[in-house]
Amino acid sequence: MTTRRVFGAVLVFVAAGLAVAATFLSAYSVQVELQGRTLRYEASSWVTERDDFRGALMLAPLDYGEPAVGAALVMALSVVLAFRMPAARVGSLLGAGVLAGVAWTAIAGVQGTIDKLRELEAPVPFDVEQGDGVTVLVVAAGVGVVSAVLHQELPRRVVSEPIVTEGGAVIHQIEGDESETPPYGFPVIVEPQEPQEPQEPQEPQEPQEPQEPKEQKSD
Repeated sequence: MTTRRVFGAVLVFVAAGLAVAATFLSAYSVQVELQGRTLRYEASSWVTERDDFRGALMLAPLDYGEPAVGAALVMALSVVLAFRMPAARVGSLLGAGVLAGVAWTAIAGVQGTIDKLRELEAPVPFDVEQGDGVTVLVVAAGVGVVSAVLHQELPRRVVSEPIVTEGGAVIHQIEGDESETPPYGFPVIVEPQEPQEPQEPQEPQEPQEPQEPKEQKSD
């Protein structure tokens, strides 16, 4: 296992730990000042930690705990199984993708709560704050995507060193199929040849007898 893959595996564990920790932190909070009193609602992804409104605003925790923990488990198991089955590294990519989707859903949930409170048109403004849980979840998703890519260890293209000939010319050889492009120029276009008609076999000629030399007449 190379250094790059080991570093990616360590980051996968870090992202998984951050994702699990984010589910226990505060997801969001709602606060309002009313007649000198401070009313506050605060919840994580699992339970409501404080509700001074006693259910009047009908607020609830953001349900991203189970998918975040599930994505973290997939990422962690993929790293462990990859030591024996290299194909299991794909699980880190899958878990990172799910974790990114969960983070996006959590942010959308906080924005949805803000829009819901604006529709009430209350005489006093509500302060909605994004909690540390959502922030840590976004960080975990970012680390998870980077670590998953490093964990795959995509092959790098190796370019051979240039060959210098005696005349000073430099030849760069590009790896690939030699049938597509010749290494030293452009492909040669060969026109298709027309089929030739079969020729009839010639009959063998009989050997001629040697002729006697003619006598020259003298004057």
